[in-house]
Amino acid sequence: MKQKLLFLFCLLLTLPFTTVDAQRNKHTTAKKKKAKTALQDENPKFTSMLESLAKVTIIDSTVVDSAQFLKAIYTNHEEGRLTTYQEFFKKEGDGIVYVNELGNRCIYSQKDEQTGSKMLYQSYLLSDGWTEGEPLEGAEGNFGLYDFDCPYLMPDGVTLYFCARGSDGLGGYDIYRTRIDDKTRKILRPENLGLPFNSERNDYMYVIDEQNQLAYFVSNRRQPNGKTCVYTFIPFESRSTVTADEDKLRSLARIDRIADTWGNHTDRDAALQRKRTAMENAYAQSVRQNEPEFQFVINDETTYTSMNDFRAASSRTQAKELQDVRKKLTSLEQALIKKRNYYRSASSLERRDLRKEILKDEQQATAYYKKIRTLEKNIRNAENK
Repeated sequence: MKQKLLFLFCLLLTLPFTTVDAQRNKHTTAKKKKAKTALQDENPKFTSMLESLAKVTIIDSTVVDSAQFLKAIYTNHEEGRLTTYQEFFKKEGDGIVYVNELGNRCIYSQKDEQTGSKMLYQSYLLSDGWTEGEPLEGAEGNFGLYDFDCPYLMPDGVTLYFCARGSDGLGGYDIYRTRIDDKTRKILRPENLGLPFNSERNDYMYVIDEQNQLAYFVSNRRQPNGKTCVYTFIPFESRSTVTADEDKLRSLARIDRIADTWGNHTDRDAALQRKRTAMENAYAQSVRQNEPEFQFVINDETTYTSMNDFRAASSRTQAKELQDVRKKLTSLEQALIKKRNYYRSASSLERRDLRKEILKDEQQATAYYKKIRTLEKNIRNAENK
């Protein structure tokens, strides 16, 4: 009897553990099934792009209203600027316009009335105004792409970023890079930027600010309707890929956490400081936007206050050079004042070196003065014809 009771007692002790183990196994099996199902449902294009996932440091992300995303991109106007179709052309339209640093060439998107799809056009500023937009050849339905938008041309004048829909994309708009042939002005076969820049949602603006070493791309992945995320990252000279396990690759490709991309916090901190400076400069620019760009007296009756006032293309080019020389002269004169003030209290040895520097700077200042007079004379002669 005692042996039977002992057997039953031992059996009762083992039952709860058997049940827990069974539940744990069931839960683990369910997780594996769920993971397997998720992989089966994964976009094959996303899977194929994982191996070439770009290694990128995303320093910041800002969620804004979709119609206002350009305000979260702090471009350097010396490399070109971005604006909306409506603001630039002063008429109805919903595309983005890129204007080069000289202000005499623009690339923009506009809907084709026949196809209903947006195309890329370019226009040039001549003496009598902007030329009629001509389609950017090579983009009109070739390469399996359509509905082009958000152009951004690099300062080299040939590397072009844009977004479009297409059969090789992940879904919605994808970001592409191409080059414009110098001779034919046709675009070459575009390259999909891949992950993490593209997703199954809309990814549509890509900007590189070379001077500030900052870059931006825009996406509405994981955002509610009407909202867009502007990602700021450190541009790379050459693309390198991420080496990690598949779960990590997928997380980085989806940008689950931008902190996972930081790595060296020193690089991120320095980039954030550059972004703050860019934001301050953009704010200062917005404060000055209602002020004249400059004042240039053409004759007793005419004074220009904008680059667009110049009739001749050569005058605009020389006016841009004139602004640059004036800035250099101002900086040089400020440096000269400091050196002359320091000269009074300097040692004899320091004074000897300072004399050479001051003489050299004064000679350079004289050259700047001569250059300014020559440019002013050339511009007035061209505009008074």
